Amino acid sequence: MGQDSAWLHLIRLMLIAIIVVSGMTGCIKVEVIDYQEETDTGTTTSSPITPNDHDLAILAVDFDPQLDDYEQLLNDPEGITLLIAIENTGLSTESNILVEAQLSADEGETILVERNATVDSIAPGETQVIRFSQIPCPPYRPAYQLSVQALTVPGETNLTNNSRMYDLHLILTPESG
Repeated sequence: MGQDSAWLHLIRLMLIAIIVVSGMTGCIKVEVIDYQEETDTGTTTSSPITPNDHDLAILAVDFDPQLDDYEQLLNDPEGITLLIAIENTGLSTESNILVEAQLSADEGETILVERNATVDSIAPGETQVIRFSQIPCPPYRPAYQLSVQALTVPGETNLTNNSRMYDLHLILTPESG
């Protein structure tokens, strides 16, 4: 009897959580924290930077549709498209670059989505956008972590710009949201 009532209590709590979350979806916004921006703001250089022979950089990440409305994300049958801008900041043309993206939860413990793509060729100074399409809206979590990276090419020594980390937090907003 005690074990059955504990299960019933757990099931009730889960149902209440589902009802609360589904009732609030129109009032949830997504906050994105970009750790690269935090490290970029503190750096200043007084001398010009000499480019390396081989250097790739993840410039930015974006989402289509935008992450401002969680309800729209839940109801979009096309899913989410993750856009990753990669730039060749080196002096050599690079080929067969592997770009990886991983969405996780529970401080990186639970991997929800992993995607890989290969950039066939990218010339010096060129920027390309990689599109990971039809990513289903992940299961509800109050926070997610997104990491993207371009794997190192032979001869590359500056690895600080090969990856970006983002925290995505679901924020409750007032009913007018």
